Amino acid sequence: MAVSSWIIATRFPLMGHLQFSPVVSTPLPTLSFQARDKSVKLGSSGGSFPRLCVGNSSSSTASLNTHQGIWEDPDDGSGSEYEEEEEEEEEEMEENDESGFQEGNDVGIIDKYARNQYEEDLVKEVEQLLGPEEKAILQQNASPNLRKISTAKWKPLQTLALSLQIPFMDKLLEDGLNIDEVDKDGHTALHKAIMGKKEAVISHLLRKGASPHVKDKDGATPLHYAVHVGAMQTVKLLLKYNADVNVDDRDGWTPLHIAVQSRNRDIAKVLLINGADKTRKNKDGKTALDLSLCYGRDFKSYDLAKLLKILPADRYL
Repeated sequence: MAVSSWIIATRFPLMGHLQFSPVVSTPLPTLSFQARDKSVKLGSSGGSFPRLCVGNSSSSTASLNTHQGIWEDPDDGSGSEYEEEEEEEEEEMEENDESGFQEGNDVGIIDKYARNQYEEDLVKEVEQLLGPEEKAILQQNASPNLRKISTAKWKPLQTLALSLQIPFMDKLLEDGLNIDEVDKDGHTALHKAIMGKKEAVISHLLRKGASPHVKDKDGATPLHYAVHVGAMQTVKLLLKYNADVNVDDRDGWTPLHIAVQSRNRDIAKVLLINGADKTRKNKDGKTALDLSLCYGRDFKSYDLAKLLKILPADRYL
């Protein structure tokens, strides 16, 4: 037995079961760590790299007198202050969820609160749309009345129509407001909704009885505006509600004239299929076919001219 091994075995009998490697060159400092069930020794194997020897130990006190240390398991992150904070946050969230849905809460009360909140939000949105003149009218009344929010250019129903406030529109109509009330330009709420392409409001107004025949100061009907803005679905909807397909404005322009001028072949086809008269002339003596020939091939006038010849009005009556 080497002398170094004999000394260790004599002075430290509890470590006799460990395996030791003989030291050939100048030894490095030896470290011993006490674990739960293992003793770990870090020594020198005679080369430049340290060598690890591990042996089982039933004693929890065996250690070297010099360079002692306590072996600790690697930190896996459990029990850290961050984990504790996360657990506290989760508990708070669970408590908040439970407090909102405690037993005894009436679902009807929650629904009523949601409806009231929705109505309050709508009122705020309408107030944001008001100008100084409308706000002054409101301030003169102890209890705000939307029917009194009226100017020469804008009527309350028009304002609500463009802002998609259908519930408020229904309230005004229930109070007896004329659905076809016009402003200084002769526009109704239906005119305004078509200009803004508010399809949901357009459909709602027609169901509520809005007339598709009202003309503005220039003689234009809702169908004229629908063709002008290129709203195909609105054109079909107005025709479904018996809008006059051959109605002319103050200058003699029919919806078909406008469709051709706008070079909208699809809408022109729909108008022709629904009885549009291609021979009607405006005050300048121009038919829809004449207008189609004015724009040249760059504007697909050939397609429009061909369409006007192939689909005569009397064929689809």
